[in-house]
Amino acid sequence: MDIPLKLDPDKALAVLCRRSFFRFVQEFWAEVIPEDPIWNWHIPYLCTEAEELVRRVTKIDPKLDKLGNIIKPGKAREPKLYDFLLNVPPGSTKSTIFSVMLPAWAWTIDATLRIGTASYSQSLSIDFALKSRDIIQSDKYKRLFGDIEIKEDQNNKAHYKNKKTGERYATSVNGTATGFHAHIWVVDDPLNAKDEASEAILTVANNFMNTTLSTRKVDKAVSVLMLIMQRLNENDPSGNWLNKKDKKLKHIKLPATDKGEVKPAELRANYIDGKLDTIRMSDAILAENKIDLGEYGFSGQFQQDPSPEEGGIWQKWFIPIEDHLFPKPEDLESYGNDWDTAFTKDDKNAASAYISAGVKDNKMYIDKFDYVYKEFPELIVFMMLIPGNHYVEAKASGKSAVQTLVNAGLNAIEIKVDGGADKVARARIATPYAQAGRIFVRKSILDRLYHDDQQGILKFPKSLKLDVADALAQSIQRLLGKKQFKFW
Repeated sequence: MDIPLKLDPDKALAVLCRRSFFRFVQEFWAEVIPEDPIWNWHIPYLCTEAEELVRRVTKIDPKLDKLGNIIKPGKAREPKLYDFLLNVPPGSTKSTIFSVMLPAWAWTIDATLRIGTASYSQSLSIDFALKSRDIIQSDKYKRLFGDIEIKEDQNNKAHYKNKKTGERYATSVNGTATGFHAHIWVVDDPLNAKDEASEAILTVANNFMNTTLSTRKVDKAVSVLMLIMQRLNENDPSGNWLNKKDKKLKHIKLPATDKGEVKPAELRANYIDGKLDTIRMSDAILAENKIDLGEYGFSGQFQQDPSPEEGGIWQKWFIPIEDHLFPKPEDLESYGNDWDTAFTKDDKNAASAYISAGVKDNKMYIDKFDYVYKEFPELIVFMMLIPGNHYVEAKASGKSAVQTLVNAGLNAIEIKVDGGADKVARARIATPYAQAGRIFVRKSILDRLYHDDQQGILKFPKSLKLDVADALAQSIQRLLGKKQFKFW
């Protein structure tokens, strides 16, 4: 008579959890989250993506019999295929998956992993680390994975270690990672939504991603970096990564509704009634958030586009004219080039931008525009090649440009713009003229004016650079508004 094998349910469940990160999340949800889970389709999908990243970096020793023979092969750490970028709305369980559950699960398959996590604030990072620790120290985790224990003398809130050399370190983009090198870095919300317009804070966040973390990896060929965030600005850490053309990157983009761009595109088929999650992102909830956040905030945080689809401050108000029908410069009054100058050849800084336009019958006609990165005097030489009067913003670099152009025999005019140094204020003064249908644009340049990768005005003021929009506001004020300029 065969005696049935007695199955240990804890061992069986441990095997299932090691095999599937999503199963682990399901099993340990109640340990840290009091609310009942909503298993929308994107949660198992993201768990699978995270699991693939972790499995490549894990090391597993071969299993030996008593004689030292290999009965189960091990696994070496594998070079990463890419870093990982996820753009997803708030309230989509992203932090629970990546900052809380993933580190605790990763140790179940490789307890030697060193894992670093970061957020915009140290307190938030520590909160995630403590929730991970709560899972690891829970009775259930100990039953299933009893060989994983946190060292009593290395059990700090922001930095704890297990007895198999694994570590978990929590920091912030303003903090430090000195002395810690990770196999896995998870950066979850490196920007606070209220700080998205601060150039200084954007610079700090991008420097953390570009410089700090690049030197805080166990092995640059192996260590993987995951960036999880909402889109807040064209120059936020997501934009910073996406603009690195040679960077190996997997980008997943899940807007709240399918009116936004979905990446990979085939995931659009999972949207129900056009929504990522019909329960947590119902029509009523989305409408309320749109009111609370405004067009820009909703577009960035929920649709994963820093600017509304149809534009924000600048919209598609300009009227295109076929090139062969566009007025010649000599048929336009006050035709000239409005400049926002910057003496630099470094494309990481501001550009020198210009708009060439004139008026006819109290309507403005934009003939051309461009922007360049040139130092003095190369910029002056470039300006001299563009026909027409030059109207240059009254600031330090503008004053030098005007004086140099005048000395060369050209008409150069220093112009003061309403709105002062505030580029948004200037734009708001200029936009009513466009909205009223008084601005026409040569058709061949209109799409670039709207959508240029760096300077497209529809993304203003969230675009990478604001120079063309600034020159445009000046040109509109000069031609259609109150004129305040000084002839030299």
